[in-house]
Amino acid sequence: MVAASLSAGWAVSLAACAAKDLEADPTQQTTGIQPTTTQTTTEATTATTASTTDNSTTALEVPTTTEVSTTDDTGGDSTLPINTVVLVDAFTGECNRLPVVFRDFKGYNEGGHTDFEISAKMIKDDKGEVYKGWNDAGCGMVLDTLDASSKPILFTGKPLGLDGVKFGLGEQQRVVVGPGCWKEGDYDRTLECEVQTCKPWEFTTIPTSEITSKSSFDQWYRTTEGVNVEILGEMAIDPTTKSFDSTAFFPLDNAGFGNTQGQAHNYHFTTEIHAKFEYQTGQSFTFRGDDDLWIFVDGKLALDLGGLHQALTGSINFDTLGLTPGTSYSMDIFHAERQTVDSNFRVQTNITCFVPVDIIR
Repeated sequence: MVAASLSAGWAVSLAACAAKDLEADPTQQTTGIQPTTTQTTTEATTATTASTTDNSTTALEVPTTTEVSTTDDTGGDSTLPINTVVLVDAFTGECNRLPVVFRDFKGYNEGGHTDFEISAKMIKDDKGEVYKGWNDAGCGMVLDTLDASSKPILFTGKPLGLDGVKFGLGEQQRVVVGPGCWKEGDYDRTLECEVQTCKPWEFTTIPTSEITSKSSFDQWYRTTEGVNVEILGEMAIDPTTKSFDSTAFFPLDNAGFGNTQGQAHNYHFTTEIHAKFEYQTGQSFTFRGDDDLWIFVDGKLALDLGGLHQALTGSINFDTLGLTPGTSYSMDIFHAERQTVDSNFRVQTNITCFVPVDIIR
């Protein structure tokens, strides 16, 4: 493992971010940092979906073109269209861009990683359907703290509750609520399905592990030759609404190993974000998406949406974390897109500035 080098753009200070917080109009944020973009994503899609199971949908993919570019005026203001991702050589450090390390994988269906596209293993549940993920799985899939390299640690202990729960499904069973949660028959998947709590396992019928082993999981967020391809990117946060919202989140189309066999997009990748922010009373962070998502604040797990599931929503109320106003804290975000065909990624926050930090690749 090697430590990432800090680019000139990373010299943005927390003091500068604090100054932005005091501006009368927080939407007018500029910086003199020059971007170093090398490639942009140029295609987004909308999908009309029909439900089958939690993470199993039939999609009509309708390609639409979204222009993604960076501009730099004489004042040094670099902007991206909202809800876009740009691939870069080095992070710029701008407040409205989340710095991302993507890692592209080949799925199991392509002779690739055993944890990606597990439906290709053709393991069927008790209803005779190929398993693609359930909302119940994934709670407590990782430990509450990060390792010395700021990476998540897979839970490998005995699950709580009934005996016989497969390895790699999480320590507990997830409970979700909302009109958009999967159920037998018709339901409106465009509505919210929120994570409520975790409880000891009450059933054992999930037919397979969602993560093969600790060693397979350790490759998700570590650049590993022959296993994944590392690609840097920046995610453009809308400076007015402080949001990023995509129902067709495919930032690595035609990049890395290329698009998934038989699909119009590149589905199998992980997303890793490390940043710092200055805590102020009243801050919050909401995520909605699939598949796995874990957020650590000050090195402790604050939001757990692990596992293969439909788009789930979870929120962090920073006032409940025992933080001190005016103090800088780390935020570490880990996401994985592991199963066709949905890919949702929505962030909503009132944090006004994120500062990239050095990470271990």
